[in-house]
Amino acid sequence: MIASLSGPNNDSAHIRRLDVYRDLDAVADLIEDSFPIQQDADGVTYIAQMRKSAREMRYLQRLSGLANLETSALPRGLVWVEGGRIVGNLTLIPFERGGETFHLIANVAVDRAYRRRGIARALTQRAIADLRRKHGKEIWLQVRADNAGAQALYRAVGFTDQLARTTWRIRPERMTSKSGEADPSLQTSRRRAEDWSMQRKWLADAYPAKMRWNLPVEFTRFEPGALQAISNFMHGVRLRHWSVGREEQLMGVASWQRTATFADNLWLAMDPATEAKALPVLLRYVLRRRPAGHPLSIDYPMDRNPEIFQRLGFHNFRTLIWMRCSLG
Repeated sequence: MIASLSGPNNDSAHIRRLDVYRDLDAVADLIEDSFPIQQDADGVTYIAQMRKSAREMRYLQRLSGLANLETSALPRGLVWVEGGRIVGNLTLIPFERGGETFHLIANVAVDRAYRRRGIARALTQRAIADLRRKHGKEIWLQVRADNAGAQALYRAVGFTDQLARTTWRIRPERMTSKSGEADPSLQTSRRRAEDWSMQRKWLADAYPAKMRWNLPVEFTRFEPGALQAISNFMHGVRLRHWSVGREEQLMGVASWQRTATFADNLWLAMDPATEAKALPVLLRYVLRRRPAGHPLSIDYPMDRNPEIFQRLGFHNFRTLIWMRCSLG
């Protein structure tokens, strides 16, 4: 473990705070080598932006000489240094919720030659200790469901499982017809204003409040009405909504959101009691009518009808376990 590297209780000799003026390129290299970035268009963009930031920070430093500049807009985190080289990284991202600040741990990466020596554990424990000293309330992270080793590490240092979410993706032209027989009694249409009340309730079921801080849209923007439509337009939020049901029984609503990333988002609000019948009908309807151009991405509870997404041609882009550590 760590003792084999640097002696007992000597992590401080290797761990230091991220220096955005000199570390970003090395951290970008480490992240790119540690994760399947090339399989994720947004990940490629993220690394490119990190390298662009590195160039801009070096330019700013030359202009101003402010090597120790601190602003909330700068990336935060810790690095592990061996022989003058960064071989481990942990990013800390602050969020605001209910008037309180908490943090998300991300980009925990270790150079392949230095793995299985306790570096990721030491970085995580140091982050927990630092935030606890600053009276932080809680820390969150997301770990892939197929990474049993990382899950065990995080549980061992105090994190507990909260949610398991799957991101489903599809290029609509690849939709299949293998979705079972459709119920001819179900009707699909544009969402009606009176559907909003049930949509809001079902959104709360599918996207619990404790994880909404991480979503790229506020669900209040789905509310019908001219004032909200004007606000959405002014803020560049593009949405469309469709409903499915039988006669006067609403069974689900899908909300499409245009994004600037690789895939547009589709937010599902379904009645759990009828989802198995209504979901394939609604998804087929949306996939045929969505604005052309982008793939679609759906964030949804891992265990809610995965077979329906698979039969329609969606692929499991990733399944993440959300974990939380209380600092109180």
